[in-house]
Amino acid sequence: MNDKMNHYTVVIVSLNGEKALPLCLNALYRTRWDSFDVILVDNGSTDRTSEIVQTRWDRVKIIRSDRNLGFAGGNNLGIKAAKGEWIVLLNDDTEVDPGWLEALDRASRDHPAAGILGCKLLYPGGKIIQHAGGILEPNGLTRHFGYGEEDQGQYDRIRECDYVTGAAFAVSRKALEQTGLLDARFFPIYFEEIDYCERAKNKGFQVLYIPDAVVIHHESRTTDRYSPGFLYKYHKNRLRFLIKNRSFPGLARALWYEAGWLLKNKPRDVFLPLLKSWLYILPRIPFLLLRRLTRH
Repeated sequence: MNDKMNHYTVVIVSLNGEKALPLCLNALYRTRWDSFDVILVDNGSTDRTSEIVQTRWDRVKIIRSDRNLGFAGGNNLGIKAAKGEWIVLLNDDTEVDPGWLEALDRASRDHPAAGILGCKLLYPGGKIIQHAGGILEPNGLTRHFGYGEEDQGQYDRIRECDYVTGAAFAVSRKALEQTGLLDARFFPIYFEEIDYCERAKNKGFQVLYIPDAVVIHHESRTTDRYSPGFLYKYHKNRLRFLIKNRSFPGLARALWYEAGWLLKNKPRDVFLPLLKSWLYILPRIPFLLLRRLTRH
């Protein structure tokens, strides 16, 4: 085992995050790990995000974008400037446990084939699980292990999973060099981390959930959960993900699974956003299939 202390670069993308960032950064700098630096990507904010961070946390490197590049595009700016052996993408509405980086580092050493590590995400209060690894259905619908359950240690085992959430997402330098950057075409948000996990696994890297890396997630301030806007962005990028990553038999299976899901659940709230998503994707399918030839 290599005894050299790994250096971590934490990349935080923030859009108008002046209210959320103090909690996030105060917790981050209580981390029990000496070798890390922080990059804040100000993703086109119109509030005082950069000024507040510059004044109160002068150790943070600030990269400003004059427009919103989306989750993937903003993180790519930070990734390009990162120096760490591991790069951790961290939402600005999170609150990390002091031992989270120790847990990630221990896992990286114990599992050398791992290229991506994810954290246990809990809701505020620290008792209810939001994420303990991700499950991907044949039609691209996503689920979290443990979602909504009280945390009683039932998900305290490291496991391989289909994906880990981008709210607290660590990627090794080696995996980054072989997999490349996040795909910024998943704009503005959703499925970019799932796509990245898929690509990394195709390169031979493991995607692992690390239960001792605990993060409180205060949920997104930029989209209302399960609103029509959220559902449209989610399903639009879900369809894009499938067309990009699934074989033709896999796409046929996805369509069959999709039909069964709709008939069984009859999700009324989803119908209009889903229809809008299909109307967006359908004329773009030839172009998206052509893109597959470049393997991006």
